[in-house]
Amino acid sequence: MRPCRRRSCSLTSAPFAVLPAAALLSLASCAGDATTPVEAPSDPDPPPVPAEATAWIERNAIPFEGSHLSLPNSDIGFLRDIVGDARVVSLGENTHGTRDFFEMKARILRFLVEEMGFDAFAIEATWPEANRLDDYVRRGEGDAAELLSGLYFWTWNTESVLEMIEWMRAHNAAGSDLGFYGFDMQYPGMALHNVLEYLAVVDPDRVDAAASRLECLVRVANNPSGRFPETRYADQTADYRAACGTSLGDVRDSLVAHRADYEATGGEDAFALALQSMRVAIQYHLMITGDQSRDQSMAENTVWLHRRLGPESRIVLWAHNFHVSTQPGAQGWYLRSSYGDAMVILGFSHESGTFTGVRQRGSSYFGLDQMVLDAVRPLSYEHHLSTAAAPRYFLDLRNGEVGAAGTAWLSNPRLFRTIGCCYNPDSPSSYWNQHPVAEWYDVLIHYGVTRPTVVLPSRYPDSF
Repeated sequence: MRPCRRRSCSLTSAPFAVLPAAALLSLASCAGDATTPVEAPSDPDPPPVPAEATAWIERNAIPFEGSHLSLPNSDIGFLRDIVGDARVVSLGENTHGTRDFFEMKARILRFLVEEMGFDAFAIEATWPEANRLDDYVRRGEGDAAELLSGLYFWTWNTESVLEMIEWMRAHNAAGSDLGFYGFDMQYPGMALHNVLEYLAVVDPDRVDAAASRLECLVRVANNPSGRFPETRYADQTADYRAACGTSLGDVRDSLVAHRADYEATGGEDAFALALQSMRVAIQYHLMITGDQSRDQSMAENTVWLHRRLGPESRIVLWAHNFHVSTQPGAQGWYLRSSYGDAMVILGFSHESGTFTGVRQRGSSYFGLDQMVLDAVRPLSYEHHLSTAAAPRYFLDLRNGEVGAAGTAWLSNPRLFRTIGCCYNPDSPSSYWNQHPVAEWYDVLIHYGVTRPTVVLPSRYPDSF
């Protein structure tokens, strides 16, 4: 099969659907969901996990029946104690293509909504496009499968996520008000479109001037299928991007300067959404120039969204393990400074099985495939976690008091598997990294065996 490159490829690998270049999640997702690789040693006779560690895990492991959304809430009632009064629950994933993780995250969302009053859900997807799915889950507007494709990420375009969206719609149809949102900013096309569409309503005389200023980014932005032009914003000169950044700032400043008039004409809510669209476009610019990281922007968008929803709102976040963690520079690291103990972070891990990913060899990418997890590394976190009798369980790492018998394995960094959307089966050891897991997550949800996600055919909206 012809290798595909990040900048232009048609991801094909039977039985999966053809996906656009956008399915590579821009530049960040293959490498950006991992830390610096550490070559794991090969030991034909690995030492056993200390007995006291095995005993502590067995005492603290909380098993559950299964992952499917249709299961009753009764076997995961312990989540009430794990979550407590938290206003934010962040759900990670060890790969972007593990079905059991996705199903369990949907099941946790359902529990938190039905049993604990959570009223908002936000995912690692671009904010304006996710708003269209909010219209669907609240009012049934549009086609769920098409709008899910319209998030541009093959990772979310799966049976499991679509099933969750349909549950959200059914839940709201019964009289609830559960919201669907995104906090990412990797695709500026719809955000730019929204700004100009808004100005056409509240200030038609300024549309042409704004369009002229935004053209520097519009001409290299994605279309409604998530495709970017062959020549992208990152390919432009530093002077071009600097001038464009100034132009983007001018449009934002003009919005703010005319706020009173615009709110009087179109309402406060419409203005807030237009201004946030402009922020998302600027965040994309800052990500490309290296002046602000994607994770910092995602954290900013999460805080903005939560403030917009109000002080009583409780929100569930969905992203990769890396993003939800409190590793310095990750989204969760920024959010911890805002929420403290009012945020609970749940990471996911597994020992064996298969997952969906983009097959990688060197700098070439060969399309979606089903990958096989390599064996757990000696004395890694997964090696310790594999000693529990339960096939799947929760482990509250906050119970691992420093110095307590059996918790020494939690005290220092050790190997932990981290896979994004791409995987090189010739180099499995590069996905094992040294992590202080107990510092980065509050809880781990561990599986002995996991299955791959089922990716759906792409059906994009015709327009923004």
